[in-house]
Amino acid sequence: MRTVQRRFTKIGAAVALASVALLVAGCGTGPSHVGSAAIVGDTVLPLEQVQQRLDVVLEKEPEARKLHDQRKLDQVARQLVTLGVQHELIEQAARREGVSVSEEAVTESVEQAGGAEAASQNTVYDATTFRERAKDQLLLVELARKYVDRMEVTFDYFFVKDNAEAVEKAKQVAADPAKMAGFVADAPRSAEGQTLSKEGQRVRSADSPQAAQSPLFGVPAGTVVAFAPDPSSAQWIVAYVTDRKTDVRPSGESSTEQLTPQLLEQIGLRLVHTLAGEPEIQVNPRYGVWDGTAISLAAGEGELSGYQATARARQKS
Repeated sequence: MRTVQRRFTKIGAAVALASVALLVAGCGTGPSHVGSAAIVGDTVLPLEQVQQRLDVVLEKEPEARKLHDQRKLDQVARQLVTLGVQHELIEQAARREGVSVSEEAVTESVEQAGGAEAASQNTVYDATTFRERAKDQLLLVELARKYVDRMEVTFDYFFVKDNAEAVEKAKQVAADPAKMAGFVADAPRSAEGQTLSKEGQRVRSADSPQAAQSPLFGVPAGTVVAFAPDPSSAQWIVAYVTDRKTDVRPSGESSTEQLTPQLLEQIGLRLVHTLAGEPEIQVNPRYGVWDGTAISLAAGEGELSGYQATARARQKS
């Protein structure tokens, strides 16, 4: 369970390094503080740090230096800012939850990956940042262990044919939650006659650990979400989370030990923003926008992988 996963960003021909100065110099108009690449709550991710990490990639990857004319440095920089935001969320969540991992465990994970120097080749990491990422992954696993068999979400939902319809209807529900009932009632059935909508659907993470990776488990009650449950399908789901619990007793034996580190890491990443106290995430527009569904940066609003919004409170009659 200690092995750090080798799912790090590769530097290939499609990801060129243009001019570092063009991307980060003169970016003083950050989200709200001069010199910031992103802000997580009260913590600033400095532009200088992104610059330094880009310099490291240029220095250690000879092939990357040959690709400067392709002007795709923004892809690398966006990944670095994503990792910086994720790191801060993980740090904040771990502090709030009292979760930690030993340096011995981190060392073991790095060694199982082949050692920091070797494993960081052809990636955006160097030996130091590879170790930092390994620690982050282990913390995500431990955060997931704490909650994976204790969560329950209740939600109303319906499926639609594509993302445009999903986002439009999700916005309507966020503005007026009373509209959800009508959308649920009017939702079409599948070709096999299966109902594609329901009110009061309840899912426990102990019964469906795979489902705990979904946006439904990563948002507080009162949130409307829209996303594609299956990326290979055009269908999207619109859901209104009406209740979320993190203290449900599992009905049987704990499922934690049966889950892979990879799955636990993904569950931990899904929970990390909520466990961090839901800090506001601001991103320098030069790098893109924060995508709460993907838990990463997107190039722009048109590239977002989903929709999330707090629903307006229902009016009392």
